[in-house]
Amino acid sequence: MKITDRKKKTRLIVKNGHQNIVLTVSDVAMIYIKERSVFVVAHDSKKYQFSKSLTDIEQELDADLFFRANRHTIVNINFIKAFTACECNKLKVDMKIHVPDTEIIISQETAPLFKTWLSES
Repeated sequence: MKITDRKKKTRLIVKNGHQNIVLTVSDVAMIYIKERSVFVVAHDSKKYQFSKSLTDIEQELDADLFFRANRHTIVNINFIKAFTACECNKLKVDMKIHVPDTEIIISQETAPLFKTWLSES
């Protein structure tokens, strides 16, 4: 079976201390890396540790719903509130949820892809 033929994930198993929690993918607002740890942020702004790399999970998620904003962040289209242009044609993404100390910046190279993804999904 090819990677492109693989069924996309509908659930993620995340950690909250010693407890494993099952989140539906539609409840995942974003996934990001901070200090070498991967975190999944749910619709209620709660964050959980995750055991896979961003690259691995990116390949398992539906590209119509999730976008790799930069090296550190994957965002869910349903939780994007707005985006604004900032220096050098980069974009700053505002999410519907609040994640302290997290800023989502999309590079000028990726910005056109992001805008196309938003308008076509």
